[in-house]
Amino acid sequence: MIRYLFLASLLTLSACQSTHLAELDYQPGHNFTQVQSWQWAQPAIQFEPDTPAQNSDLDAQRVRQAIAEQLSQQGLRHSDNASIAVRAWLISESQQQRVDIQNSDYWGGAWGPRIRTESYEVTQQIQKLQIDILDSSTQTLLWRASDSWILPQQRISPAARDAKLRAQVQHILQHFPPR
Repeated sequence: MIRYLFLASLLTLSACQSTHLAELDYQPGHNFTQVQSWQWAQPAIQFEPDTPAQNSDLDAQRVRQAIAEQLSQQGLRHSDNASIAVRAWLISESQQQRVDIQNSDYWGGAWGPRIRTESYEVTQQIQKLQIDILDSSTQTLLWRASDSWILPQQRISPAARDAKLRAQVQHILQHFPPR
């Protein structure tokens, strides 16, 4: 029983979010201080893998709304002829992790205490939100940031999913424009 509690606590700790982004990259020569407005790239939201099970209009709407609100809070306005275009990706993947647990036989056998190691393969569902900022005229990538998190085992409510996606968008876009 103690082994399973240890395994559960180890997985819980590995699920903790960090304050850094998984990826942050941008074109250093671009003058981001001139950016006053933005528009949606086409398509605005993409899913990977692009399957009916992953492709959710509800999540696309949540991400679009969160991005629009965050960019508005940062002083950028939406315009149909803006210099930058925004595209977001929701990427789902399975990640396997090996967990080793060492157990001690306190009383030992004929030869005294011994330590044995048990290994478990744990599969976790990871979701990654990636936001790309493109040059509207050339469609070249100017800025990209992403972060990922472990999806919970059980279903979460729409309100909780909305709050999680909003928090991720805010976490990612706080790094735009680069300083």
